[in-house]
Amino acid sequence: MKKIHLFIAVFLCALMFSCKSKQTTVDNTSSAKKFNEKTFDPYFKGLGTEPFWNIEISDDFIVYKDIDGKSEIFPVNSIDKAQDANVQLIRSEKGNQQLRVTITQKSCSDGMSDTEFDYKTEVSIITKENELKLNGCGNYIIPLKLQGKWNLISFNGNEIPQDKYLKTPYLQFENEEKHVSGNASCNGFNGAIFFDNQYIRFSKLAVTRMMCVHENMETEFLKEIATITKYKIIDNELHLFKSDDLKMIFKKE
Repeated sequence: MKKIHLFIAVFLCALMFSCKSKQTTVDNTSSAKKFNEKTFDPYFKGLGTEPFWNIEISDDFIVYKDIDGKSEIFPVNSIDKAQDANVQLIRSEKGNQQLRVTITQKSCSDGMSDTEFDYKTEVSIITKENELKLNGCGNYIIPLKLQGKWNLISFNGNEIPQDKYLKTPYLQFENEEKHVSGNASCNGFNGAIFFDNQYIRFSKLAVTRMMCVHENMETEFLKEIATITKYKIIDNELHLFKSDDLKMIFKKE
C-alpha cells in the first residue's frame, strides 16, 4: 500500500511540473530549403551593441550579421513557445554551430538612441570551442507576404461576393509598421495590431462616423475582428482565426 501511495505522489508531482513547463514546439524542415536573398521575408528584426550585431528571422531562416558586416545564414529548426509567458526560443544547427535566439516581450532600449523596442533579444552562438552570448532588443514587423490590400471573401463560413455590398470589407497593411487600415463595408477604420509569426490581434480601431444608408455588414465585421487571435496565409489567402475557429478569409488584391 505504501508503494502505491508513493507511486501516486511521484506521478502527481511529475504531472504538475509538466503542466507548468509545457511548451508548444513547431518543427521546421527548412534545412532542406535553399536561402534566397531576394525572397527572404523576415517577420522579426533584432540588434545589439557592444559589439554591434543584428539579426533577421523569417519562417525558414535566420540571418545573423556581426560587427564586421559578415552575414551567416542559419535554418530555423524549431520554435519553442512557453505557454505561461510571452517567450520564444528559436533553435538552429548548421555544421558544428548551434544558434539559439530567445525573444522575450519586455520593454528594451538599445542604449544608443531614443528608440524603445518591445522585445528583449538574446543570441547564443555555440561551437565546440566556445559560446558567444549577445544581448539586444528587437521588434516584430509586418512581413512582405502580409503587406498589401486584402478583400473579404468569406465570413463565418459564408461567401461574400465582391458585389454584395457597396463597399467590400478589406484590410490593408502598407509597410513594416504594426498598423492596419481598411473598411468595414461602410465606414473606414485604422488602428494598431499586435503581431508575431503566429498571432495577430487588432486593437484601438478608430472608425469614421459616416451614416450607413445602404446594406452593409459593418456591425458584425467590427465585432468579429476584435476577437481574432491567429492568422495563416494559404495560397494567397489570409485566414483569420478566433483560437482555432476560422472566422474570415481575405483574398489579396
